[in-house]
Amino acid sequence: MLKNYTKLLLIAGLIVSFSSCKKDVESPMNNIDIGLPANSSVVYGNDQEIVLPSNVAGASDVQVSFEFSQVPNIQLGNSGSLHDKLKRALSFDKTSGKIKIQSAALYPNDAISSLNGSKIPSSYKVDVIANSKSAGFQGRQTIDFKITPAKLNIKGLDNQAAIPFAYILYGDAANFDLEASGNIMQDINWDIENKSTIGTDVSVVNSQLRFMTGAGDPAKKTEKSYDVIPVLKKDGFTVATRSFRVFFIPQIKFFYGTYYSDLDLTLLFNNIHIALSNGYVSAVPTLFPEKYKSTFSIVSIEKDGKSFTAPTGVFSINEKTGSITVTKNTSLTAGAYKFTVKAVTTTGLEFSTTLTLNMSQG
Repeated sequence: MLKNYTKLLLIAGLIVSFSSCKKDVESPMNNIDIGLPANSSVVYGNDQEIVLPSNVAGASDVQVSFEFSQVPNIQLGNSGSLHDKLKRALSFDKTSGKIKIQSAALYPNDAISSLNGSKIPSSYKVDVIANSKSAGFQGRQTIDFKITPAKLNIKGLDNQAAIPFAYILYGDAANFDLEASGNIMQDINWDIENKSTIGTDVSVVNSQLRFMTGAGDPAKKTEKSYDVIPVLKKDGFTVATRSFRVFFIPQIKFFYGTYYSDLDLTLLFNNIHIALSNGYVSAVPTLFPEKYKSTFSIVSIEKDGKSFTAPTGVFSINEKTGSITVTKNTSLTAGAYKFTVKAVTTTGLEFSTTLTLNMSQG
């Protein structure tokens, strides 16, 4: 009996062993290339989606996980660690078969914290692990993605320019509203990156950049510019920025007459009597400082206080100098002809003045 029992145990062991070997043969785990893009870049505040190949995402029981051993686990104070942020930022949607990267949960690469000096690595190298028992595969791949800072906008200016700029007259309010994408407006604070070089003339309050009344030249006679870099920060790291330039310029003087700058004396010659029907060329107007002189145009004409449409070719203005010409004619009648003239400066600012020509029989 003992001999037979031993034989039975041996046979049972062989069956179990054979079954185990057969199972291993039937379900091998193949190492596969996941087929993800090796490198990518996204602007802070935007989400990035990476599509898994159909042979991977199509497996009914596919599992995707992430490892962050190649990323330094920087401590972020009360905000936790960089690995904590990565866990929140990366996810896999089985329905769509996409890996999603929420950049606003992280920080731009190479950013340095103004709070403790810690530095974000030059890129995020994350290991993606995918496996499926039913499809019999497993794979691991490193994706290397980079987050770049977002760009702030200055409301009302040309933000397509490399450096948006504005011209401000001394004495005028100089406040600029800053704008950023709604995706990056959580858990952030405003700051000026180069405030140590521009002093106390500029500050940022909430989302508004403000220049003090005394900004620029104290005497308000010469042009002065400020290069300002407003930034948005999260946990001390800059997440959005924009270089911005503001020029403060003297108050523009624009009139028909003469200006003596050394005496700050103005002599007006904007009410002139001329003979009816004769030709006439006015003196050029004063636009001071002259360096801002650009173009001139006639906005409107009034005769004796009422709107007047001049016959073609009777009145004209030199666009470069502002001088008004009256051609010799017989179509005008006696009266006071008031011209409203507009000057557009090299800075894009507009100013207007008037010149009245009183025409009577000579």
